[in-house]
Amino acid sequence: MAVGEDAQLKGFSGARRAKQWLEGTMRISGAYANTDSESCGRRLTLPWPYGGRTFSFDLGGSMRGEPYQHDTFCAEVKNYTQPSDQGTHFDEFLAKCYVAVAANHHHSDHFMWITWSPFRTTTWSTLSTPDQVTKSVLAHSDRVLGTADEAKGRELLNEETANAVAQRLWLLVLSDKQETLVPLKDWAAIVAAELVRRGESW
Repeated sequence: MAVGEDAQLKGFSGARRAKQWLEGTMRISGAYANTDSESCGRRLTLPWPYGGRTFSFDLGGSMRGEPYQHDTFCAEVKNYTQPSDQGTHFDEFLAKCYVAVAANHHHSDHFMWITWSPFRTTTWSTLSTPDQVTKSVLAHSDRVLGTADEAKGRELLNEETANAVAQRLWLLVLSDKQETLVPLKDWAAIVAAELVRRGESW
């Protein structure tokens, strides 16, 4: 199997596992991957403002229960066992999130980065800050802001949008054992039946 094919299969597996874990928490409903159907792909695909290309998030869905009832999310999944090049991909992810917020994307109340390996551990606490969002957008300013000049990019960058991305960001690190630590299916069925009895959606 070629390296590219192996990476693609790991990506599909990671998205599936992340989807199962999210739904297993019972706080996520209707999770879907961008490969599930053309409709799902369209919901998770946006155009870069400049350059004529598009990008897609890996997962999307709705949330249930306060304080997130009926909120939506988009997620990027990295099925990695080592930090590898996650930092580079994470910067691009934040740039994508900035584009989504700026475009008032209807499925972007929250942005989740889901991985099986921590990265940039010495600066972990700063990864979800407005400053990190700003740095990431400027690193991709040619596609986001239409200029490769950092000074010009800083003038064009919207601080409120960067702050909004930081506030909506989740960093989730999973493990094989953690994936099993969710309510059992029998328990989930009991909860679902009770919600239906109350006239609430499951």
